[in-house]
Amino acid sequence: MEKKRLQLFVSSLAFILALNVPFAYFNTVHAAPSEQQQEDNEEAEIDETVVPQEVITIEETSDIDEPKTQEKQEKQSSVETPKKTETTEEETIVESPEVIYTYVTVNAGSLLFEPNKTTKALLQLTDASTIYHVNRTDNDNWYELSIGQSTYWVARENLSEANIETVVPEVKKTVSITTKKSFKIYNKPSSTSTVLAKGSQATKLKTINIVDNYFVVNVGNQTGYISFKDVELSFKSSDKVEIANKSVTLYTVVNSKFKKIGTLTKGAIFKPTKTTSKYHYIKKSGKQYAVPIAGTMPTKKANSLATLKSATYPITLYAEKASAVYDQNGIKIGSLNKGQTVHLKGISKGHGIIEYLGQSGYVDLANYYHKNIVNPTKNVTYKAYSYYVKVFAKLYPEFTSLEKIGESVEGRAIYALRVGNGKKEILVDAAIHAREHMTTNVVMEMIDNYSYSYNKKTSFAGYNVRQTLDTTSIWFVPMINPDGVTLVQNGINSMANKNLIKQINKSSNYKRWKANARGVDLNRNFDGEWKYVPFTSKTYKGYKGPRVFSEPESQALKAFVERHKFKSDISYHSSGQILYWFNFQNSANYKRDLALTRQISRVTGYSIIPPLYVRGSGSSADWFIMSQKKPGITVEIAPYAGEGPVSHKHWNNVWNKNKSIGLLASKEASKR
Repeated sequence: MEKKRLQLFVSSLAFILALNVPFAYFNTVHAAPSEQQQEDNEEAEIDETVVPQEVITIEETSDIDEPKTQEKQEKQSSVETPKKTETTEEETIVESPEVIYTYVTVNAGSLLFEPNKTTKALLQLTDASTIYHVNRTDNDNWYELSIGQSTYWVARENLSEANIETVVPEVKKTVSITTKKSFKIYNKPSSTSTVLAKGSQATKLKTINIVDNYFVVNVGNQTGYISFKDVELSFKSSDKVEIANKSVTLYTVVNSKFKKIGTLTKGAIFKPTKTTSKYHYIKKSGKQYAVPIAGTMPTKKANSLATLKSATYPITLYAEKASAVYDQNGIKIGSLNKGQTVHLKGISKGHGIIEYLGQSGYVDLANYYHKNIVNPTKNVTYKAYSYYVKVFAKLYPEFTSLEKIGESVEGRAIYALRVGNGKKEILVDAAIHAREHMTTNVVMEMIDNYSYSYNKKTSFAGYNVRQTLDTTSIWFVPMINPDGVTLVQNGINSMANKNLIKQINKSSNYKRWKANARGVDLNRNFDGEWKYVPFTSKTYKGYKGPRVFSEPESQALKAFVERHKFKSDISYHSSGQILYWFNFQNSANYKRDLALTRQISRVTGYSIIPPLYVRGSGSSADWFIMSQKKPGITVEIAPYAGEGPVSHKHWNNVWNKNKSIGLLASKEASKR
């Protein structure tokens, strides 16, 4: 019996060597042994089978190319059997089958199953060109492959070794999805493209990206695309929501009525207040927003928008056209439709901060317009005016220009804002005297109304604003003395030079203050025959300074004027309802300047002060007349208020008399 088994073993071994086929392959493709053979094998192990030494030598040195003939096999079987030797454990254990190939193509129509459950197919592959990376399973008839990072079994009979190895797509950060019962995986983000696989059961997959309303999954060496319509998404109360579509409509909800206000862009992330079967709802600041569920997905990522801060100076704006909304990093997260109302909360890095979904969105203010910004019925502070002029400049870069022309003693900025594109220019300034800060209100209200009318191409106070200001533009300097104005409006604790101011004022009444922060009356510091102005000690008004143009504020205005060729200067003061205009002009200029003054008088009803042949005022307007040889009109608004600011009860009267003066002066200058 032992001799017979030995002969069978030798003949089989010789046959394998003759074919030059690896032993592992033989084990892989050979049919399973019969029950009798298994019994024989078991018996051989028990009997500690003896292998002839000479046969082993033949196996290692044989170079036979053809199978052994029966005659040769008989010769080998007659070889004398040597003494028995024990076989090692390694020689008796049959090696497990090796993987034949790693990369394969799969026949079109092949079914994919859940591992170890091969009764009901989950997917059907429809494309035979895709190359897959496969692994052997414990069952020789099945291999495993991956789609969307989910593992499936495919029958070995459906595989063909790929001609070349390919790199499997890199596994990226994933998001899990669950498909609907019936779904398709395409080779492109289009329902008309090639179908790589069809699903017949809800399946969990991991996506690597989102493209044009499709989830992207790895499918062998390709990327596959599953339409949003084929996916069921489950949102937990703890989830945030990420926009997966290119864009999703954004609604406001008022009394259960939905109104489209814009869109949210792919990648935008928000935390809903609640989610229903159709919409995510966001309730913030008394408003309710709605976003359709279709085109969104759950996420654990951080919100796109920063927490909203309250506005110090609230402003309502309106979208001139469809406008993009960005997050704090400059990434677009959505848009607002034309005509939508927004609430401006501030400016940061050149962008307006608006309330968007109850949080901070960033917009290009050039896409918006205003209707009313300034509230002139109360004090316009330094901080308010400096913020407002920045807003105007951002809203209307096409016809405005903002320039910082200098700083005050305490470092507060002095701004000039141009309105209009006219090559000719005039100057309108205000608040050179601290307590006369209602003049800032006048100038800011001019900017407010003129810029609105210019933008909307409408008339104001009988003037075609755009036509007028595109001939002669106006440079407004609303607050020449910001330190003094701040002292009068906010008191001594708002100042850095408290002790000096207290020493100069010699009173707790700071409402009467006219000078700058070191006690120099700026309207006595210009070279309007300054040398003739009497010297006094430092006080709350009237001190001309140690030398002409000694103060940073007067230096700033002087330098600004000298950089331009202004046709006129309208300098606003209070109070008294009078007009100053004379400073020893020659006869031609005298006639011209008086004519302009009379026009202003007719509109305002203010009295014209006749020529005062007294030299030396140190005022900015007198210096302008002398240095520029152009009209310099001082307009004293409101009934006389004594040693203090003009009461706001006079505002309507003041505005009605002065609202057109900037345009009047602009039109007059266009003729020169």
